[in-house]
Amino acid sequence: MADEEVKDESPILIKGALPLVDLHAQLENLADDTSVQLEVDEPFHGFGAGLDQALTIAIAGNVGDFAFLLSERAHYDVAGNAGRCCGHSFASGSVLVHGSAGDCLAAFATGGFIAVHNNAADRCGMELAGADVFVRRSVGDDAGYRMRDGALVLGNGAGENVGREMTGGLIFIRGDVKSTAPHVRPARMKDAEALRLSLFLARAGIKGGGADFKVYRPNPLSRP
Repeated sequence: MADEEVKDESPILIKGALPLVDLHAQLENLADDTSVQLEVDEPFHGFGAGLDQALTIAIAGNVGDFAFLLSERAHYDVAGNAGRCCGHSFASGSVLVHGSAGDCLAAFATGGFIAVHNNAADRCGMELAGADVFVRRSVGDDAGYRMRDGALVLGNGAGENVGREMTGGLIFIRGDVKSTAPHVRPARMKDAEALRLSLFLARAGIKGGGADFKVYRPNPLSRP
């Protein structure tokens, strides 16, 4: 019997200063479950916007503003930093940024998992609507601004006005918080929330449990 053909599963390498529209056209022609190694000279603004294929894309370098806008099903691994509004309206799949992210990380994201291993700027998780978001180090002011659903996990404190105008979801924080919105306070962590947090941290590659985290949730009775 003839030997079965061995499928080549090595990543597809894309490199060079391609226009963004041409780069997206290449990605859209790939089959689901394809792995891609992307090497470009300058960070693209809007990279991955609207992509709805189950690709795994490793990016050697930085991405610009609005990366992964409205993306579904793809998994992104960014070796460098991300600009403003990374993961805006993200729907499903995952994003891992090994560097830092700008303002409004995961704004309006409805699903999926977004993790940043360094810092994030102001309004992290703004209008979060169902996605799970993790920042390992510090975040700026207004984290969880107008958050409606999902989970925001902050591994090294937060700035001013955490949860401003927040109506739903959970914020887990380890470390100092400069201030919270008047209707948002640390609360007793329920068993189900503790389990959710431990699974969340494991997915983010963080060893140990979440015993040193506090959970913050809005109190609808005290909202302004």
